[in-house]
Amino acid sequence: MTTTVTSVERAFHILSLFENGQPEKGVSEISRALGVNKSTVHGIAQTLCKINMLEQNPANLKYRLGAGLVALGNLARQRLDVRRLARPFLTNLAENYRVSVFLGVFENDGITIVEKAESQEDLRISAPIGQRVSFCGGSFGKVFLAYMSGSEVERLLSTRGLKRFTETTITDPAQYRANLAVVREQGYALDDTEEYLEGVWAVSAPIIDGDGLSAVLTAVTLSARLNKEKSDGIVEAAISTAREISLRLGSKNDRSVP
Repeated sequence: MTTTVTSVERAFHILSLFENGQPEKGVSEISRALGVNKSTVHGIAQTLCKINMLEQNPANLKYRLGAGLVALGNLARQRLDVRRLARPFLTNLAENYRVSVFLGVFENDGITIVEKAESQEDLRISAPIGQRVSFCGGSFGKVFLAYMSGSEVERLLSTRGLKRFTETTITDPAQYRANLAVVREQGYALDDTEEYLEGVWAVSAPIIDGDGLSAVLTAVTLSARLNKEKSDGIVEAAISTAREISLRLGSKNDRSVP
């Protein structure tokens, strides 16, 4: 464990050396700066090249920052942007409709909750920021998969499989694909049959930026608190809220559909 942690720390320090504006550095220069032997520096640098965090100039064999860092930075920026922009909208939706609202992003074959605004009801649905949700978790998962390519959906279904959460969870791949087609067509997903949690109703809507799907907004409440008029109102409000956030993120469309 100590060796692994040390290697990660050294890799970070190598990347940090490029902050002074010098675009390229050689193994000897990095070795002197960190006080680490050349063979260790070479091994870490080559690993960073393999994952595109560094690039090696073939002319002089020196290293420079790689394109992978740009992609990683953009991902972090987008997450911060959507959280900051979404927060007041989530709060407004939660307060006006007495629901808990969660913002999720898709990463590493699953959903991570990155922001939330919880209902003020004494009995409410709660989850911490950072909690992971299965890729097929209720309406949350359906919106994400509805926006994925067919090949990516098939990869998830074949390698991960559909998990049963309640008695009404859809576990048949063909039925699930048909359900995704409905979500894709209508532009949101509804869990009014308690597929993910017993006694819980949910609606999820996509948040779109200039590049495509950025996040998914999910509003949840206890099924027993709803009638058709209330549930229809929450669905409309959730879709409208997701659309407003999307427009502020640079979505070119006023209707959040794939």
